[in-house]
Amino acid sequence: MTIFIDSRTGSKEFVDLLNDGVLTQLDYGDFTFEGNGPNGKVQIGVERKVINDLISSISSGRLSGHQLPGLLEEYYKVYLIVEGVWKANRKDGRVEVFRHGKFKPLGESRFTSKRIWGYLTALNASTGVTIFITTDILETVLVIEELYSWWNGDWARHKSHVMMNKITPPTAYLKPGHPSQLRRVLSALDGIGWEKVPKVEARFKSLRGVFEATEEEWMTVPGIGKLTAKKLWEALHK
Repeated sequence: MTIFIDSRTGSKEFVDLLNDGVLTQLDYGDFTFEGNGPNGKVQIGVERKVINDLISSISSGRLSGHQLPGLLEEYYKVYLIVEGVWKANRKDGRVEVFRHGKFKPLGESRFTSKRIWGYLTALNASTGVTIFITTDILETVLVIEELYSWWNGDWARHKSHVMMNKITPPTAYLKPGHPSQLRRVLSALDGIGWEKVPKVEARFKSLRGVFEATEEEWMTVPGIGKLTAKKLWEALHK
């Protein structure tokens, strides 16, 4: 059996760390391998995010808008590994990462720890993606190899760990679709950000509506003030 590793930077470094690892180019995910499901062979996908990359992909919408839909379509089961040592600043809740022996702010980012945990909780609850938190690359290797070992065991053997009187897990998971052309255009505009995209889409409905909107109309979108409205109008017309 083989663990396939994406050949791009950020993943390819694992080829010397994982047993049975082979480099290839993956459309989605950093790692994938075949396993034994309840009705035969299934494909498992693993996405790894170091903490700063997780924050970046949440802010840009890359994880929810592109990677997640592809992962859920491609694989029977998806795992997200968040790697790094981080905590919330006691005063404002901003994320701090452990570097050079102490916790330091993550650049100019005002991303809070609460926002990360809220996102991860919603992700797990709504899509069924299982999340692991690891401290470093070696712990990530251990998690991947344990997943690989578990999924390559006999499926019937796993049932011995299930209690007789069990609570049925939720099954109404969401499968996010790929973002529309309007959402892709909006998310690329400086000053909007992925979280405001649905609000802009609800206000203007179409690309034509966005391009015809005045600065005053932009200011009717929740979270967009006078300066941002001016910047957006100029970006679209100049």
